[in-house]
Amino acid sequence: MTKWITRLNASAYNQQYDAIQIVSKNVAESAKKLGFQELNLVGFDNINNNQDRRHNIQEAILGVVQPGDLVVVQFPMWTHLNFQAEFFDYIKRIESVRMVALIHDIPTWMFTKDDDYDRENDFWLNQLKKFDLIMVGNDKMGHKLQEDGVSVPMVAMRMWDYLYQGPHRDKTFQKKLYYVSGRDIVDLDYQASTPLYFYNKSVSDDVTSNGSVVWLGRQPSDDIVSQIDGGFGIVVSENIKEKSNMNFVFYNQYNNPTKLSLYLAAGIPIIVSSKTAHAQMVIDQGIGLVIDDLNEIDNRLSGITAEDYQQMIKKIKPWQEAVSGGYFVTRSLMAMTRYLDLGLQEDLV
Repeated sequence: MTKWITRLNASAYNQQYDAIQIVSKNVAESAKKLGFQELNLVGFDNINNNQDRRHNIQEAILGVVQPGDLVVVQFPMWTHLNFQAEFFDYIKRIESVRMVALIHDIPTWMFTKDDDYDRENDFWLNQLKKFDLIMVGNDKMGHKLQEDGVSVPMVAMRMWDYLYQGPHRDKTFQKKLYYVSGRDIVDLDYQASTPLYFYNKSVSDDVTSNGSVVWLGRQPSDDIVSQIDGGFGIVVSENIKEKSNMNFVFYNQYNNPTKLSLYLAAGIPIIVSSKTAHAQMVIDQGIGLVIDDLNEIDNRLSGITAEDYQQMIKKIKPWQEAVSGGYFVTRSLMAMTRYLDLGLQEDLV
């Protein structure tokens, strides 16, 4: 039996810094350490209305898959819907092949108005029902999928890894915040005096006019990890408005933000909202703050001493080592194979 995992590669140079590309690469790198081989994908052109081209591409990619193999698909494939549906069906037609979804995002939740969607007829939910097992981001995501009628066995990854073996700076207690994003920042509800540093491509004039904002532009994520020398990383906040048609307030309750793992790889405490899947973990592990309104930050930081901060840094250290070394994806892939090969269910959601 051969174990396969899909990997989405950048189609253009500037895509290499996108979160989708970074996570897909990191997942594939962790999988290869467990003996997986890559099925490489790109954003294929001219396939939407060309069934023969779609079939030829699918045959070229999946022709190496043999009966009895295991295929892990990083989901969604971020391609045309008909290509993705046919890709899954192609895999399922191969005798005794087991197909697993490793979820990055669930578009239905990203672009819906809260719970306003047709669960029985939803394309994405029905696609997930085709799999033999689903690797979900976290328990909260898994339970939400179960509520939505997806009854496939699930294993929770907990969080993304951020593979990094570069330099780190010593961390000191500094009253400053970081927010790393691949999207434009268009609005900000922030009256606090604590400096707020944005790493992203563009911010609106209204945002830069805020006296507490420092805009650092878009930089390679590894450079950011190596530069940070203290402060706190904002994972999720309703105070920051990004340019997107996504429903972030709803979706951020269930997803695994890549920013969370980036900040942990950098070795700094994180800030999340109470609605997120990681809020209780942050409290239990003492690795950050749970804040629903960033305008409370001055008051919250006034109660933290340099000694308190260093205690957080100490507690973050094993988490930093875990995400930097690929622990979470590796652990969940092993839990997946334990269930599929041995029927062991202790890791199921």
